[in-house]
Amino acid sequence: MGEAGPVSSNVFDLLMRFDPTGLHDAAKAWRDLSTGAQAAENRHRSQVNGPLRQAKWEGNDAERAFHALGRTEQILEILRVEAAAVVLTLNTVAERMYQAQTNLKNAVHRAEERGLAVGADGTVNLPPLGEGERNDPDAASSPERQALTTLRGDLQERINRALADAQQASDRGDRALGRLDAGILTRPRVFGSAAETAADVRDVAKDLGLADAYVPDNKDPQKSADWWKSLTPEQQSTYLALYPDRIGQLDGLPAATRDEANRLVLDQQLDELKAGNPRGSGLTADEYNAREQALMKLKDQLDQRDTAVEEKRVFLLGLDAKAYGGDGKVIVAMGNPDTADHTAVLVPGTGTTIDSTGGQLTRVSDLQEAAKQASKGTNQKVSVISWLGYDAPEVPVVQAPNLSVGSTGRASDGAEALRQFTQGTRAAQGDRPSHLSVFGHSYGTTLVGAAAVGGEGLGADEIVAVASPGMTVDRADQLHVDPNHFWTGRAADDNIDKVAGLTLGADPIDDAFGGQRFEVDTSGHSGYWDDGSDSLDNQGRIIVGKAPVTLPRLTVSPRPL
Repeated sequence: MGEAGPVSSNVFDLLMRFDPTGLHDAAKAWRDLSTGAQAAENRHRSQVNGPLRQAKWEGNDAERAFHALGRTEQILEILRVEAAAVVLTLNTVAERMYQAQTNLKNAVHRAEERGLAVGADGTVNLPPLGEGERNDPDAASSPERQALTTLRGDLQERINRALADAQQASDRGDRALGRLDAGILTRPRVFGSAAETAADVRDVAKDLGLADAYVPDNKDPQKSADWWKSLTPEQQSTYLALYPDRIGQLDGLPAATRDEANRLVLDQQLDELKAGNPRGSGLTADEYNAREQALMKLKDQLDQRDTAVEEKRVFLLGLDAKAYGGDGKVIVAMGNPDTADHTAVLVPGTGTTIDSTGGQLTRVSDLQEAAKQASKGTNQKVSVISWLGYDAPEVPVVQAPNLSVGSTGRASDGAEALRQFTQGTRAAQGDRPSHLSVFGHSYGTTLVGAAAVGGEGLGADEIVAVASPGMTVDRADQLHVDPNHFWTGRAADDNIDKVAGLTLGADPIDDAFGGQRFEVDTSGHSGYWDDGSDSLDNQGRIIVGKAPVTLPRLTVSPRPL
């Protein structure tokens, strides 16, 4: 091994004296800033922006004020994310430099043990030959001297490597921090800055040479729940700020965590859309505008419902605006399912898209109120979830194989996602599971049936089919639920009865299907949640585990295909 050149005495001395405490302390201060910005944004939403929107403040002044309030929340969001990136950078640099220092000190200690002097610049020197050895022409080439020379070269290489690693950590940290610019908070251009921050944060990880962060694959909700619990609060905060798009989709994580992540994704995606349609997006102008309008409407619906009242708090449990050609996926809960005594999941039917979230929020609110009325005096908590985690059939009906409302294709495609969601709800609830009801409306009942019949089912205490055209099965006992806890209802004038039992499975109203039929006093296909109706009251009773008013089963004559 050849002679290694001298290293910088300045770098050697700095690394030998390096103390990671300073960087870790700075990282802690930045973490406190990040979590403080997060807390301030949450308070602003629930105590300022939300109440003003609920008060229906309108007019030019209100419009300007809401724009300013939105900008305030955006600034807090950017501050939170960029501060989290600073934390990641400082801690990463500190850990890498500490490792380099450890390697350096180990090499120096090894050299000193073997009598090799290490100079102030990090150069490893052989011990001088003794007086007798200087007069011996063979002394310098003796086996002992050659072994010492080889060791010296190896140790010099280790020292040089440690110093190079430290320099690389410093350079990467400097490059990463250079991306984070406080000026983004004061630039005149409003739109695009949140999305720009998200892109900067992704580049920070690349600058640091970090491998893609490990996040579970979302195939096992219990595995995801256990992984999240294994993280420290600081690690959880980092994942939330830097990888919200991945965290928000994980079934099994706490509702508050998913809500936080998905709201961040919503703001970043909406900010990106408002900044303009970039080339290469793959969207036509009409598609781009439709997606922007849908997300704006979703954000407005969430803003209007932001409240400090726990039972009415809305949680955004899932969001994918790009799914299904722009129809999107969105999952929202009213009330926290993690702490609820009773949880209901409502799967909507044909024609439901991300644009329908406002109507779905009204519907789950009505169900929650009915359930609370049914359990009045018990102080029990109720959470009701609208689950649009599948591609609902379109209106008008798409006449194509596997796409039509008359086919079970869409239901089969979404079945596993619904099973994972209910399993994740249970996993997030831990050792205090709530009474779980899964409702379907119209084609949503077809999906509920396809999900309940597969695997180990939905793990539901109650399954409810409202205005069902069929559930892919012939009998209630195929749904992994006690038939005494399967409920179905249909209005007398609901036109769904013209297609029930034809192509999507047996008609659940039929006596042969089994289960229970609850009383419906409303009209049409969408009146089941009319305020003050027996239809709504009976659904509320089912949610809290009380028997609804029931009706005799019907014998349905077979219909020709």
